[in-house]
Amino acid sequence: MKVNAYEIVIEIDGVKSCINLDDLYPAIKDWHTATEFAMMMAREANPDAIQIDFLECGEYELEGYEHIPYIHEAPFQVQ
Repeated sequence: MKVNAYEIVIEIDGVKSCINLDDLYPAIKDWHTATEFAMMMAREANPDAIQIDFLECGEYELEGYEHIPYIHEAPFQVQ
């Protein structure tokens, strides 16, 4: 099964940070939703931040899942 991974680079109050995600997360379908998810995570983790900027997003195929024919989508649930 093809699994896409995303490396989102953001800047939080002038400090660069990298968030790595993949499309096994229920909310992530493509680079755009991965970027939105990363920005929300950054805002949640840094509530006192004055400025959070998106810098770039890299997309690549995640290795290690090729031998698995199907991965069931996880249900989206807030705990």
